[in-house]
Amino acid sequence: MICVMKKIYTIFSLTLLFFTGISCKKVLDLQPTSSFSTNTVWTDPALIQVFVNQIYKESVFAFKDGGFGWGSQTDELYSNFNWCNENTYIMGQATPDNQGSSFPLNYSSTLNYWTTLYSTIQKTNQFFQNVVQADTVGHGAQLNNMKGEVHFLRALCYFELLKRFGGVPLITKVYTVNDNTFNESRATWDQTRDFILTDIAAAAAILPKTYSSADYGKATLGAALALKSRLLLYAASPTYNTSNDASRWQAASDAAKAVIDLGLYSLHGNSTTYNTIFTDFFNSEVIFSRVFSATVQEDRYNTLYRDLSPNGYNGYSAYNVLEQMVEDFDMADGTPFSWATNGANPYQNRDPRFYADILFNGSPFQGRGAQFYEGGLDSKESSLSPWNASKTGYTIRKMVDESYNFNIQPYSACQWVSFRLGEIYLNYAEAQAALGNSGQALLYLNKIRDRAGMPAITATGTALTDAIRHERRIELCFEGHRYFDIRRWGIAEIGSKDGLGITITPTSSANTSFTYKVVTMQKRTWVPSFYYYPIPRKEIQINPNLKQNPNYN
Repeated sequence: MICVMKKIYTIFSLTLLFFTGISCKKVLDLQPTSSFSTNTVWTDPALIQVFVNQIYKESVFAFKDGGFGWGSQTDELYSNFNWCNENTYIMGQATPDNQGSSFPLNYSSTLNYWTTLYSTIQKTNQFFQNVVQADTVGHGAQLNNMKGEVHFLRALCYFELLKRFGGVPLITKVYTVNDNTFNESRATWDQTRDFILTDIAAAAAILPKTYSSADYGKATLGAALALKSRLLLYAASPTYNTSNDASRWQAASDAAKAVIDLGLYSLHGNSTTYNTIFTDFFNSEVIFSRVFSATVQEDRYNTLYRDLSPNGYNGYSAYNVLEQMVEDFDMADGTPFSWATNGANPYQNRDPRFYADILFNGSPFQGRGAQFYEGGLDSKESSLSPWNASKTGYTIRKMVDESYNFNIQPYSACQWVSFRLGEIYLNYAEAQAALGNSGQALLYLNKIRDRAGMPAITATGTALTDAIRHERRIELCFEGHRYFDIRRWGIAEIGSKDGLGITITPTSSANTSFTYKVVTMQKRTWVPSFYYYPIPRKEIQINPNLKQNPNYN
């Protein structure tokens, strides 16, 4: 079960409640041993909180669902085991018929989530319909806060739909078993944006700026404003703002600045402690995160450290970094990497984030250097689970706490950061650059680079926009942004170029010198439909008013 916060996790685990489907008229039929009637739930604030916790669990995606699965459909990553059926997309084989059912705990699912997200939206609508029954005597503040949380979570669900599909039906009613007809049409992209903004505004009017430590993980004002910042940045971007309307860029700028002006957050760590952004829970940079407990195993969620580590450490190498991602990390002096110039020692003198984010041949990790060279402990020729070896010659180091021994216990407490200040700075810089305000754009871009230990950027105009895009690629890698960034910029094809890896051959008996050869390790296919996901066929069969996304049959 998710540990959205320690308090929530305890309540949810003890009650063992699960709220399913649109046909449910009761939560469970009996009480009081392990279940509660509908009337009991909606008159007890503690049980209402359990219901809200389930919405958190279903709407806040993490790790493979929130980041790695998306990165594996771009020029960031290769999915070693195709856990989220990423290959269906990168091979150009996605159709309305092969999306299937996708519940977040089913790690063999796709990332489509149309059905799942609408099921969760049904729960948010059930909440708003039924919470009025609650006895507010002595609990008014608690219930009011939950209303703010659910407005935020519904906005988040609709944003997840918008990212995947574009405009979608906007549902606020609660369907029951008596509803046999579904005829809602899709809203436009802008209408869906405005609907989300309305929920965000409702959440922002209620949610507090901070909580006590017992309630860390709940949505805050900052979380609502951060979602608004991301949404309005998308709305201002070329794909959705074809006329380059400056007012959209101004709205995106204002939304990002509103988060900054809260004064609640600051960049965490420095060039040598960068990874602590993700391993230090609820630190100063984190605006909203999902934390998993180490007390109950949640496959593919709190097995993160094992899943990302190489086979020679008894890890799974689940997601492999592509060579093109490696090459895009600049040299420490800010110049681009080049095999012609830097190829003799390709992993020396790079951007400090390279060492925090990527495990490469020779990288010190858990007491030894990683051995991705041919015949090494972490290679495909290793005697240690070679089927779990990286296919590209790299694995993800970002978010991994290497001090944790997953060989003793495979699951561990870990944090997925949904929103952080570093992203907000880059949102603001991008919007300011689009508005022609180079000074402000450079100020916030260089705050990120200074924390990373990289030299300042001085570019203007188109070169500044390119620099900001490059910085997003590096600073936010593997966090789920790249897939949607290249779509909102109108350059999605770049993510479908063939996946590259590295072959490393020792040239000394001591395995201390090597030659390097860039190789194509995965052929990929671009298809025009891949700007959006397909709506599952079964949903269109249920509701004939749904119009399929372009270029799907």
